[in-house]
Amino acid sequence: MPLGRRMETGVVLGPGAEQPQVRDAVRLLDEAPLLTAEVIALVKWAAAHYLAPLGPAVKATLPPGLDVRDALVPRLTPAGRGALEQGQLDLPGQEVSLRRALRKAASGARMSKAQLASLSRQGLVELVRAEAPARVGAQLLEVAQAVEGASIDALKRAPRQSELLAWLLARGQVPVPVEELLVAFPGARPQLKALVARKLAVVSKVAAGPAVLPEAPWGSQRHDPTPAQSEALETLKRALDARAFAPFLLHGVTGSGKTWVYLEAIAHARSLGLSAVALVPEIALTPQLAGRFRARFGDDVAVLHSGLTERERVAEWQRVRDGRAGIVVGARSAVWAPVEKLGILVVDEEHEPSYKQDDRLRYQARDVALVRAQKAGAVAVLGSATPSLESLRRAEEGKLRTLRLPERVDDRPLPALTLVKRRVSELITPQLATALRETLAKGEQAILFLNRRGHTRTLICSACGSAVGCPNCSVALVLHRAARERLECHLCGHDEPPRARCAACGGTQLVAFGGGTEKVEEELDALVPSARAARLDRDAAGGPGQAAAVLAAFARRDLDLLVGTQMVAKGHDFPGVTLVGVLDADGPLHLPDFRAAERCVQLLTQVAGRAGRGSTPGRVLVQAFRPEAVSLDYVAFARDEMAVRERLHFPPFARMMALRLQGNAEPRVKGAAERLATLAQRLIEKGEAATVLGPAPAPIAKARGKHRWQLLLRAADHAPLHRIGRALQAAHRVSGVELAVDVDPGALL
Repeated sequence: MPLGRRMETGVVLGPGAEQPQVRDAVRLLDEAPLLTAEVIALVKWAAAHYLAPLGPAVKATLPPGLDVRDALVPRLTPAGRGALEQGQLDLPGQEVSLRRALRKAASGARMSKAQLASLSRQGLVELVRAEAPARVGAQLLEVAQAVEGASIDALKRAPRQSELLAWLLARGQVPVPVEELLVAFPGARPQLKALVARKLAVVSKVAAGPAVLPEAPWGSQRHDPTPAQSEALETLKRALDARAFAPFLLHGVTGSGKTWVYLEAIAHARSLGLSAVALVPEIALTPQLAGRFRARFGDDVAVLHSGLTERERVAEWQRVRDGRAGIVVGARSAVWAPVEKLGILVVDEEHEPSYKQDDRLRYQARDVALVRAQKAGAVAVLGSATPSLESLRRAEEGKLRTLRLPERVDDRPLPALTLVKRRVSELITPQLATALRETLAKGEQAILFLNRRGHTRTLICSACGSAVGCPNCSVALVLHRAARERLECHLCGHDEPPRARCAACGGTQLVAFGGGTEKVEEELDALVPSARAARLDRDAAGGPGQAAAVLAAFARRDLDLLVGTQMVAKGHDFPGVTLVGVLDADGPLHLPDFRAAERCVQLLTQVAGRAGRGSTPGRVLVQAFRPEAVSLDYVAFARDEMAVRERLHFPPFARMMALRLQGNAEPRVKGAAERLATLAQRLIEKGEAATVLGPAPAPIAKARGKHRWQLLLRAADHAPLHRIGRALQAAHRVSGVELAVDVDPGALL
């Protein structure tokens, strides 16, 4: 519809109050409803709960690109064709530019909304909906296998084809799901087509189901279910049969087979004609889980995450909306997928902070998932080896039913743990160096975890002690050397060449302090020079598919060592890994956030769980400056931390809201924060049952050139927080100062 000179896409949620000014819509984009009634009800709840405007909340539920420009494509009318072919234009002085626009419309090239609207008004084009690409029929699965007698000898000039064929030959005549092949060899579909053209491989379609679940490349070998797995599955089946809201916490140690339970429970839901949604916390994990799901359910699976192109996301979203896919796998935004007849909603690794959206609609996908399941009368499964304290508290209160998987599959033991004291001068202790050499000598694999990218954490002036800081943020610059020697800010992206002098005192002695993944990689070259090693962090995985390619190479045993940040810590299943080294276990404990200890122990437990998932037992070496402060007994930690939180009246024993203010002028930001705190205190004195913490500068007091202040509101439940939050939103009128309200904040930095 037109808004001034702009053309915007609107979403009709239902009948509303009559307005004095009504604009006519240019075109109805969808004959059928775009959103289901269930999703509309859910987004209205989310907008109210998270104190967000309804418009941005609705936009958060839709895939990027679902607007006039992408939903409609131009098609020339007879008048438009005549104008283009014969020059019949009654617009003196505009013929050249108009003919150019018509040529773009005829070719299907991308055009601006203004151009489309102008050509449409003149009757030269009509706007029609682009058809989504056709997909394979539901429940069919593409599988590939090497032709009997095929040889790699003829592929000496095609190394990628040779590598792919060798991988297929190693599996004999067992068909491999193409989705799993593409997890092992990201982007390898052209090479597979070339092998088929050379008559060295065949691709066919079979019925999807349990029989085609692969043995590799990600481990996850088939096994007989453990008694705990069988019991958990039967409980979920009974809940699905009841067709009523039933929330569960699936608390299983790493390697206990939670994914098997998800798959079988979803299979039961589909047999009842119900749909399913499965959420994963990281995009890097989506190809792995999507491959497992498609191997089980074929093209009944749609994938939704931000790693897809806009066109791919719209196509997948439309398949779900049209009922051509009944299972959705994706990151947090998949919680809004327009599935009908929702039967089960799975949140894998439910404790992960990445389920919290940090802009626009600041929702927590885990909590939205529970509300959606409740509204739909569906089963909700929150799975984790280290559940969030919020979920553990809900279980204690009887709001979640706990299903336990206390053992690994096939009776595999949990890895042995060794705590090692680390000195400031060393990244890799002698104990870890010895363990690495022993592991590689046996032909086994190892993972080294350090949640700090770059080469050097910071440069310190030896004269005055000042760190080399970012001009835009109150954080130190990190030295990177892998691509080029630069100092970089991990908040705003500012980079500059290494400095020769201290900006504070002019001193020339700048000392390197702390190491990152690049420095670890450097030290490994000297320590184990023959090892095939790779680094996986945000720098190494900068391009599309690069993270998946590194993980796939490690899964294929093409690499011996993987060094990385938390990208290596979560969800991966590598049977060849027998050693995990944690290089700086107590570093995250010092973050100024009340959840720092919880997140630290969760991350350490997750990365430790990557060891010993195959037939060979694993071990974990944890380096720390204070080993006595580190715990990997999550149950004991959670019990002690719960007691501390209860004494301090912090979540999960209270509800919290953060109000963050930022602007270019610190006095204005500080003044605005103080005025809001005063107003909040007045409302509390009038009867609102809440407390105010602050205002104070945020722990990161300046970011991206903006000064930041915050205040926290705390109450026993959400109702008083909502009332105070709305009042403060309405009262904030300070020019040049932005206010963001965050209900149930995930972090306080």
